[in-house]
Amino acid sequence: MPSWQPGQFWNIISIDKKQSTDDLGLLGKFFWDPHPILLYYLIAPTMPSTSKPENSHCGKDSKLQSNTTSAALLALPVELLIIIAEDLGKDYLHLLCFSLTCTLLWEVTGQSRYRSLCSKLEHDSWAGSHIILLGDYAGSLPETVLTEQDKEKFTLDEVSCDELGTTFYHIAYRYFPEPLSPRTDFIFNDIRVKENRDLWEELLEAVCYDQTRFRRWMEPRRSEFMPVPQPGDRWMLRNLSKREYVTLAWTRDMDQVIYTLIARSDDPSVSMRGGDWLVKGPWAGDRIDITLVSAHEKENGDEGDWKEITAGVVSKLKALAVEDDYRGKLYLD
Repeated sequence: MPSWQPGQFWNIISIDKKQSTDDLGLLGKFFWDPHPILLYYLIAPTMPSTSKPENSHCGKDSKLQSNTTSAALLALPVELLIIIAEDLGKDYLHLLCFSLTCTLLWEVTGQSRYRSLCSKLEHDSWAGSHIILLGDYAGSLPETVLTEQDKEKFTLDEVSCDELGTTFYHIAYRYFPEPLSPRTDFIFNDIRVKENRDLWEELLEAVCYDQTRFRRWMEPRRSEFMPVPQPGDRWMLRNLSKREYVTLAWTRDMDQVIYTLIARSDDPSVSMRGGDWLVKGPWAGDRIDITLVSAHEKENGDEGDWKEITAGVVSKLKALAVEDDYRGKLYLD
């Protein structure tokens, strides 16, 4: 390790999404602090049932202020309009613009908008993707982290095994963007909207015209679609690849649990006392997400092949807190 380098830097990478948190610095400097967006992107988003609209077009002959486009569309059967909406729903922005053409289209596309928004939230989320906390001295990678297709996609197929991790770190650092903040609406931050002033102004005008009706569809924020635990429920960090899980009553120390499980490097430099074992995270590169125990039970029924590893992880974290002289309080019960 060259003497001029200050220490090993780290980056959390979603391999599937080709996104990363950018350089987080030394592990010992950020380990005990909550990450501002990591949990939001690993928690599987939920759409509340109250957001699901009822199509209310039946029996209506809407009298509208029509332009040429909407007049032509209104000549089509409602059933065909819904088919068009379902096809446009592959791109939420396209469907939203179509829905805003006139009152009738807004009404008949409600179900399609709901499904399209659900799909976008799931697509943009890191939940269920392959995640790794990678050090810039990584060296090699376990064979299970990158497939041959991944290596080809990231132009790593010619890189030696001993340098695969280090090279992938620098590719992610240089080319993988950070995900949007969960409190940022993703419509007005869509590059197509930002670069089209007319479109931006029309969408903004719709929001200002009727905030109650349009805002939740026009300015959706990821933070609005987080599941809310009921009394007695627990949070569940799942490894979908290995079918293992950790449960916690709070999300307060979930970041530290995640770091413990997904960090990877051949170099044990972690800039903290007692943490050299962290660099061999057993979940590095696996598919992980966060959900509620109640949601997991509803999803999996009586399937009993999941293994709980909470006790072992909590024990290691508590021991690390003592050895590293961590002065904060851990909420690991």
